[in-house]
Amino acid sequence: MKKSFLRSKALRLSLAFSGLIAALIIVFVILFAYVIRRNDRTRQSNFLSKTAESVKDIMEKVGPDMVTESDFMEIPYFVSVCAYEEATGKTVYSNDPFIRNLPKSEEKAVTYIEKNYFIDGDLNVLYRTLTFKTGGISYVVQVSVNMERDFASRLIKELYFAIVLFSLPLVLVSFLASYFIIKSTISPVKKMTETAKKMSYSSDNHFHVAGSGDEFDRLAETFNTLFARLKQDFEREKQFTSDVSHELKTPIAVIAGHANLIRRWGKDDPVQLEKSLGRLTAEVHTMQAIVDNLLQISRLERGTIKLEKKPVPIMELSQRLKEDTEAWADTATVTVTDMGTETIVCDSELLYESMTIIVSNSVKYAKPNKVNIIIEEKVTERGAELSIMDDGPGIKKEALPHVLERFYRADESHNRDKEKGGSGLGLAIVKTIMEVHGGRVQIDSDGVKGTTVTMIFPREEGKR
Repeated sequence: MKKSFLRSKALRLSLAFSGLIAALIIVFVILFAYVIRRNDRTRQSNFLSKTAESVKDIMEKVGPDMVTESDFMEIPYFVSVCAYEEATGKTVYSNDPFIRNLPKSEEKAVTYIEKNYFIDGDLNVLYRTLTFKTGGISYVVQVSVNMERDFASRLIKELYFAIVLFSLPLVLVSFLASYFIIKSTISPVKKMTETAKKMSYSSDNHFHVAGSGDEFDRLAETFNTLFARLKQDFEREKQFTSDVSHELKTPIAVIAGHANLIRRWGKDDPVQLEKSLGRLTAEVHTMQAIVDNLLQISRLERGTIKLEKKPVPIMELSQRLKEDTEAWADTATVTVTDMGTETIVCDSELLYESMTIIVSNSVKYAKPNKVNIIIEEKVTERGAELSIMDDGPGIKKEALPHVLERFYRADESHNRDKEKGGSGLGLAIVKTIMEVHGGRVQIDSDGVKGTTVTMIFPREEGKR
């Protein structure tokens, strides 16, 4: 428990925050003292300059040798004044016999400190000198104030102590307050961590959203969305594996059966051997078609197949489909009506594949009867709609909701048939192609005769 506390993020952040507060206090005190000291020093320097000028004026007016104590009554009592001849150092006037002549400082007031100058202490003064000539003799005026008795200097020293004294409880209070604030702030993160530890594919756990709309709520919502997508991807992979396993069982069983048949006695029977080899080849092709179709759906869903969207001349594409279909299906008649738009923005090859799958289904389920197929395109509020209609056998109403599902077949036997066979992936591929285009597929049928498959492209994809 102790080790966990020492390692907690709240403690480290609180210490960092308290350290920052302490550093700011120190910087503030230093800057505050510097400004006060600088302003006070400027004020004192100006004061000493004016005082030196006043002493000079008095000496010039009265005469250096004639000045007396009464001449300097206007000079503040706390200012030490000393006037002496520059050449000889002879004192002309002084109101403080304990202050000797100091080095000249004509530009500004400076501090002079001499340890053990007095019996009971040090000499610590701020002074200024002024040199002038009168009567052919150069004199130096020296004015100074005792810094040991200066109120501003004592105030700054006491201020340091007071701020440091009061800063200690302030830092302590800031540490405790920041610790509890940070601990309560990051508690959602701890809850998320605990929830994440319990999460699995089969669990229904999700990150709690408090509803405050803050960053943690948005983070929880993002994680929930991410987990939902991952779960959806996992479901897709699971479905893919299940579909492949289910659909490959039949061809594998057929292949195994004919292989055993050939092994036992079929190799000695030319007719049976040829029949078995034909079935083996057909089942291999079926397996290959199933795998190829499933891989295409998976690549489309994952986005590994990049769409090459561009304006596709829908009339030209429909005429091409008409010619190709009537070439391989002698029972089909394809009619292309006037189009509502000149082009549809899409991937032309994927669109042609979708149209081919739909037409192939119409031909396949109408055999051996003839089928009439009509291709038309129009623009509605939903966007560009490309419809393929046939007059073949309709789809039962109970089957309509499922015809776009993978491996669904509407025939009652639900088995692969030579004439109407297939893997049940065709319309699932069409659905996936439309989804990656941002559109959808709609299938309508009265269950008796005729089916209409409509591919709806989003409005922004169409062109009026």
